[in-house]
This record gives sequence, C-alpha cells and structure tokens, in this order.
Amino acid sequence: MLGLSYITLALALATYTNASPVEPKTVCKCLPGQACFPSPSTIAAFESTLSKPLIHPRPMGSVCFPNDPTFNALECDAVKAKWHNGAFRTSVPQAAQFINWETMINSTAVDQCDPFGDVNAPGNTCFQGRVPWGVVNVTSIADIQKTVKFAAQHNLKLIVKNTGHENLGRSFGQQSIMLWTHNMQGIQFSNNFVPKGAPSGTKGVTAVTIEPGVQWGTLYKAVADRGQLVVGGIGAGGSVGAGGGWPMGGGHSVLSPFYGLGVDNIVEETVVLPSGEHVTANLYTNPDLFWALRGGGGPSFGILTSVTYRTHPAPPVTAAFLVANTATEAGRLELFKEWVKVHPSLVDAGWAGFWPYSGTQFFLTLMAMGSPPSNPKATATLQGFYDKIRKIDGVSIDLDVTKPYTGFQQWYDDNFIHSQNGIGFNYTIGDFSGVPAAVSSVLIPRTSFETNTDDLANALAELTDARPFLVGGGVVSKVDPDAMAVNPAFRSMLSDITIALSWNVTTATPQEVHAVEQTVTDWANGIRDVTKSPGAYVNEAEILIPNFQEAYWGSHYARLRAFKQTIDPNDLLIVRQGVNSEGWDDEIMCKTL
Repeated sequence: MLGLSYITLALALATYTNASPVEPKTVCKCLPGQACFPSPSTIAAFESTLSKPLIHPRPMGSVCFPNDPTFNALECDAVKAKWHNGAFRTSVPQAAQFINWETMINSTAVDQCDPFGDVNAPGNTCFQGRVPWGVVNVTSIADIQKTVKFAAQHNLKLIVKNTGHENLGRSFGQQSIMLWTHNMQGIQFSNNFVPKGAPSGTKGVTAVTIEPGVQWGTLYKAVADRGQLVVGGIGAGGSVGAGGGWPMGGGHSVLSPFYGLGVDNIVEETVVLPSGEHVTANLYTNPDLFWALRGGGGPSFGILTSVTYRTHPAPPVTAAFLVANTATEAGRLELFKEWVKVHPSLVDAGWAGFWPYSGTQFFLTLMAMGSPPSNPKATATLQGFYDKIRKIDGVSIDLDVTKPYTGFQQWYDDNFIHSQNGIGFNYTIGDFSGVPAAVSSVLIPRTSFETNTDDLANALAELTDARPFLVGGGVVSKVDPDAMAVNPAFRSMLSDITIALSWNVTTATPQEVHAVEQTVTDWANGIRDVTKSPGAYVNEAEILIPNFQEAYWGSHYARLRAFKQTIDPNDLLIVRQGVNSEGWDDEIMCKTL
C-alpha cells in the first residue's frame, strides 16, 4: 500500500467566487510577485537544504540582446553556433528541443527571445517566456523530495525536465520551478534482477537500472558493450531521455515488434510521489502505481528516480534502405497503394523501421533480426514490393541497398549518430532542434491496411510530408491491452504516422502560428477519418487534438483519472493534456472548478 500524506492548498490558493455557491470558482497556482509567493528568506532557507544552489536562468538568447543585463557578444556567438544542437539543448535547463515551448504565445503577441532577429531594434526585449524562474539541479532523491514538499506547501507551479525533448512543452512553464534531473546519470547492470517484493523463487532477468538523466545514445552504447540490447527511443544524436517521459508515455521503438514497447520491458520503477514519499513500483509492490506509470504519461503519477529495463541478447541484423522518386501524382498514389497492401505481410515477415516521405520522395529504413533475416519470408516479401513499384509509371528507384550489421548498435551508430555513414534518408538532418514545431500522431490499425487499402493510400498521399514509424505488430500485438496504462490502440496498430510543421520564428504572428497548428490537426484528421482510429501517442502530443483523453489512453482513461485523483488530490503534478488536467488552462496556471 502507498503511505500517502498530503499538504492542502489552503492559504496558497487564489480563489475567486461570486455570491452564489453554485457558481464556478477558480483556483490558481501561486506565482512570483503575488502575496502568497514565498519570501526571499523562505526561498533561501529552502535552497540551503539542496545539494546545489538554485539556478535562476534567463533564456539562451538573452546574451544577444544589448539591452539585457546578461548581454555578452562572445557568448552570443557561441549560443548561435549551438542553437540547433539537440544534444546541447538537453544539457542546459533553459532550452527546449522545440523553441515554441520556451515562448509565450497568446492571441496578441509572441513573447520570445530570438537571437536571430533584430536584437538592436528599439524596445526589442528578450522575454522570459516559459523558461522557469527557478531550477533545482537535482543530484539526489532528497533534492526531489524537498522540492516536491516545498512546491506543495506554497502551491507553486512545478515542472520536470530531463532532456526537454517534448512536443507539448510539458517540461517548461511560465513562472514555474523546475526539477532538472539531467545530471542524475547512474547506470547499473544486473544479470539476475528480481523485483522488490517478488515471491520466493522468482527467476531473475538480465536488466539495466538507470537514473532519470540518462539518454538513449549513452544507454545503447553501455548495453551494447555488454553484448546486449535494450528497447528504446530513436532520435538523431541519441538525445531522447531514457528515464523520463519516454517510458512513462509508453515508448515505441524500432525494436518493439521484436521485443515489445518500452513499457513491456520495464520490470521496476522508483518514483517520488506528490506527497514527497519515495516508493518502488512493480508487479508485486504498488502494482496499481506500476500499472499507471507504464503509459499514463509523465510526470502525472510521480517523478521518476529510476527505471529498470529488461535487456536482451544482441543478434546481428539486416537493414534495407530504399529511396523512390515519384515524378507524377498518379505514380505516387500507386506507390502508396502498393505500400499499404504489403504493410501487414511485411510486418509478419519480420521487418520494422521507418518510412518517411517528403515531396516526391519516399524512403524506407527497415530492420530485420538476423543476418540473413531469421524470418524465412523476409527477403522475398520485401523484394516482391520492390518488383511491383519498379513497374509503376512515374516511379524510379534511386537507391536500393540491403546491408548486414553486426547488431542493432552498429545500425544505430551509422544512421543516427554518425550520419555520414548512413544510407538513404538523413535522420540527423530530419530530426531538427532549435526550431518551433507543431506535431501530431495517429496510430494506424492493422485493419486499415487490410480492409481500407485505397482510402488509406489516398489519405497518406494527401500529405506532402510525414514521418511514419513501422513499430507495431509482432510482440507488441501479443501483450494484454489492459496489462498496463499505455493506450490499448498500440496493440492493434502497425504504424504510427507523425506529422510535424514549423514556422518562421522571427516573423510569425500569433495567427500564423495558430494556422500551422490547425493545419497539423487537419492533416491528422484526414488520416483519422479514414482509419476511424482516435489513437495517438502521448509522447507525440498534438496541440489541438480532439479529445486527448480518448486519443492518448482510450478505455484506460477513467481508471487513470480516478487513481490520479487519489494520489495527487491537490494537482501538484499536472501537465497540459495530462491525466486529470480537465479544467486547467493550457499554461496550468488556473483551474475552474
């Protein structure tokens, strides 16, 4: 059982009511400058209990503004040089991967800190935006516990960042206090891991336990050095966090069809609850919490302090790369029809991977276990698809390469770390950072590929640019949909299609930003209308998604919300489009009851 203790909002709540008791009331977080906000001496006393001094960051671009106290021309040049470096952005608390989440955008203004604009223009100011007023540089579990209790006592807006690789800005927040877990980098291996509280005689598994600051690029290499692999996220440079939002949101991977989703491979987690208590969660100890943590979204149910993943032997792999060019719209549509038709067979033949397309080009970066592939149908099934599209008028095959790799790690290094060794689509360029972005995700079920072929092909061809992931089927489809909180739609899907659009950060008006956000949702709706799938991936959150509750969690939402209200009755760990966020505004400033 969880030992829960709660600190009431009490005097910290800013409450506004009308005379009638039936009228709605609003409760708000306590912000700097308000009477309820802790005094400098109170903050100093809190700071003295931490392992590191509080950080009070300005936005990265502030050093480029002559009218800003932080102005430094040399530092400005350095900031500009690293602006689009995703790995650098994970290493500082004030930077998000997508810069619209460092910005405050309302109906009349875009309050940002753009070092590439006219910084010398009169009145041009570096706005603090959504960069927090205070950052706790976490180096211990005690730092997290003390901050959670302090934020609860004073009703502060609390956020958590490990990498900032997030599509809805949930790791940033205006006038917030941030738990920055990036520097918790511990990695520990076990050849015989047994979860806490497991019955006597429970067989141990090979596993790796990590702290929340570890990123996938680092973890993949550490695991590979032991001759193993771990199911994880894929991103250029390896900057996606392995111990935060990725596992809490479910975690799909190119390895998922062979070994399951990230959450299917988690054997234990430790978290700090909204009460400040530090607890262990697995199938035997706090199983309800363990259920919620595996897909319920972060950090809604607790702040992760460790996660233990099952590891697997690392076989050789075979990769297949394709670049097809479509000179005509008719040819492009026929290519998509053949791709949709072969999709289920290709999955069943043991292939997984990526199928991005942009403009006239269609790409494949696929992987099969074994070299040659261990599935006897793999080669023939893929070759059959190639043979068909070669015959389509207006389609040319510009690249067709099949390559053996010693294992997943070599494939990952070549195509996502050292892109000069990669083949076909350049993921290092395609996975951008330091730009604004609006994103959407649709989980496309197997039935759409099997029974709605032409309509799905037409809907796909309507999009000029997309980044789909073939990460379903196989082991993913064999797990009980209700075994954990992750969206049940993952168990019946084959591909997750993501759409991302950007805008000119220097010149865009609020109306132009909203138009891009609306376009992303309109494009996603085109896929949803055909597939009848409301399913989406909470880690690829969509700003204007219809009914986020159904989209991200489906039939699991009611249970998640009830549990959330039990362990976090005062809404300390609330994020946009998170569980129990109903009533809160988009900035998680005020809630209407």
